[in-house]
Amino acid sequence: MPIQTQWPFAKIVAHRGAGTMAPENTLAGFRVGLQHGYHAFETDAMLTKDGQAILMHDPRFGRIIRDTRSVPELTFAEIRNLDAGSWYSPFYAGEPPMGFETAVHWCQANRVWLNIEIKPGLGDELETGREVGRLTSRYYQDLIRDGGATQQGIVPSVPLFSSFKVDALRGAKETAPNIPRGLLVDEMPENWRELLAELDCVALHCNHKRLTQELLDEVHELGYWVFCYTVNDPKRVNELLRMGVDAMCTDRLDLVRPIV
Repeated sequence: MPIQTQWPFAKIVAHRGAGTMAPENTLAGFRVGLQHGYHAFETDAMLTKDGQAILMHDPRFGRIIRDTRSVPELTFAEIRNLDAGSWYSPFYAGEPPMGFETAVHWCQANRVWLNIEIKPGLGDELETGREVGRLTSRYYQDLIRDGGATQQGIVPSVPLFSSFKVDALRGAKETAPNIPRGLLVDEMPENWRELLAELDCVALHCNHKRLTQELLDEVHELGYWVFCYTVNDPKRVNELLRMGVDAMCTDRLDLVRPIV
């Protein structure tokens, strides 16, 4: 059936907390995102060697952490001792990666909503989804309601899960059935309609560069919202909003203003 319910979250979301304004997925970065007026962040949750959740986009270090190892090789304590800030600027030297629990509690204290992208290591898709689901259910237990993973039942202060990995969403659905889910894609798989239905998703999250009006209309006609990543040009933001896109994330917090 055609989509009936308006997107209940912020329309413009800060990518990885601070976009390009500060080190991604760090407490310092989250603070910068808030200073730019954003109260909705996209972030990444991954499991360490000892099964604890930490905010990290890349399983293997090298891009933002000067190390040759990977998240699944190290314990939570070992990763928290790494420097996730120097790559950005000397000002942030020594800024550690942020633990998932710390991130959630900070966001709750500062009224920041989260789109949690589940980022499993290779072969760890199902368990990462299950654990992130368990943790999120625990931290938001006072807000989660039966039917909360449906468009009509969503509680706007409860996070939204998303993932490129279908098994990660399956795991999250298993342990957190009342937290809403979105399927992340780059190129549209042939079975995208079936996956959205199987996973009981509320939204399709897609690359804005691949989005057409025809696809957008079809997704809406099937009853799902459309969230786009990562939109850094204000003109493109306005174009997508005119097309009818429900929400998007951005790196350019200095150019794109938050829209609630």
